[in-house]
Amino acid sequence: MLFSSFLLGVVCAFSAYAGTTPKVKNVIIQLFEWPWNSIASECTTVIGPAGYGYVQVSPAYEHIKGNMWWSDYQPVSYELISKRGTRDQYANMVKTCKAAGVDVLADTVLNHMTMATGTATGFGSTTYSKYDYPGVPYVASQFHYGNGDGTACTITGNGTYAELQNCELGGLADLAQEQQGVRNTLAAHLNDMLSLGVAGFRFDSARLVASADLSAIFSLLKFPYYGIMEIIYGDGENDSLSGNYAAFGDVTEFRATTAIMNHFLGQGISNLVTPTPMGEAWGYLPSESANLLMANQDTERSGTSLNVKSPNNGYTLSALFILAFNYGVPTIFSGYDYGEYSDPAPQDSAGNTNPVTCFSNGWRCEHRWMAIQNMVGFHNAAGSSPLTNVFSGNSQRIAFGRGSVAFIIINNDGSTWTSSFTTSLPDGNYCDIIHANFANCNAATYTISGGRFTASIGARDAIAFYVRR
Repeated sequence: MLFSSFLLGVVCAFSAYAGTTPKVKNVIIQLFEWPWNSIASECTTVIGPAGYGYVQVSPAYEHIKGNMWWSDYQPVSYELISKRGTRDQYANMVKTCKAAGVDVLADTVLNHMTMATGTATGFGSTTYSKYDYPGVPYVASQFHYGNGDGTACTITGNGTYAELQNCELGGLADLAQEQQGVRNTLAAHLNDMLSLGVAGFRFDSARLVASADLSAIFSLLKFPYYGIMEIIYGDGENDSLSGNYAAFGDVTEFRATTAIMNHFLGQGISNLVTPTPMGEAWGYLPSESANLLMANQDTERSGTSLNVKSPNNGYTLSALFILAFNYGVPTIFSGYDYGEYSDPAPQDSAGNTNPVTCFSNGWRCEHRWMAIQNMVGFHNAAGSSPLTNVFSGNSQRIAFGRGSVAFIIINNDGSTWTSSFTTSLPDGNYCDIIHANFANCNAATYTISGGRFTASIGARDAIAFYVRR
């Protein structure tokens, strides 16, 4: 049974990276493709009260027209007009979310523009063609032509720096960030968004821009920022790239996301925690440099993470694990139903994204599922507390504490797990936040005495407690 059937609300607050570090309440919620007015409302009524610190929003610049979600990642100009709303609506969203204790992270692209071959108009009616963007403006000489003969080379995946950073990704016009004019333009775009109160950015395809060029661009920023760098491993790409980019912010550790999927789908979740907890000892980035995804628009479609269609409640259970575990800054994904890979969020005939109506009209709103929403409070309470009282019932069962403030049991097995558990929590009565809210706990209350309690956890289920402060 999916925990989404326990749909109830709760929530709390957060701050920004001064160029390098996230604030204490650091859970990120990615509201994929949500329009600005809907995000503003959600910050006030749900996200802020629940304790999410950041909301990661889809690109705000003018993009190509098209009935697909990835049209958002093909900029036409840096005017803040998109299928999600206007500049004024965007600025109001940032202001409203900050008032609710939630900072905005803007998804943005510095690597490329569009793949168009003919002349077209963007979502804000700006005319453009590949290598010619009057709305910026960019001209052909400001793009890479890696073959040296007036044509562009294509990334084939051999992993060389020259190919990754000077050739085109799927035919997208590749900006020459080594040119000062391009650097100045990109920095002006980022400074404009920061001036509106944006706290930071998720930099799409960050590995495709040379770290020296990013350093030069970021040196022109007039405000502190919190950065998340999208660095994808594998497919012939050079994994060592991550070492250069961690200087600019957290790096998305996709390997950890995929490992969690594999362990929940069969390898055994206890191995994520014991004997060697998932993290740097596994060859991953240090926790202080890692962004850990529940899923995103790419991974849910590519099969490199769990998704809402995963069997045995794995999608929800993995989110609980991510929020309970002590590795990286977690991002919770909130998406929409889709049939084909490219399907956009629900939209009107003009291509504008429809207002969000949670749990209807295609909007999933995973961040409101009670089990996930309440675990944000668990994560905030646990803070940097170490793993304690680790206990494994079998390869699909794990229990662990976070210092003396929080404790979780996850049963990824197909049968009920009944056992006595030892914790470092103070003695007292605790509300199981997976199945109830603090205000109405009733039958979900457990008593810890002498550091011990007994519980029965249903198949593909969990229970969790934490000390409220």
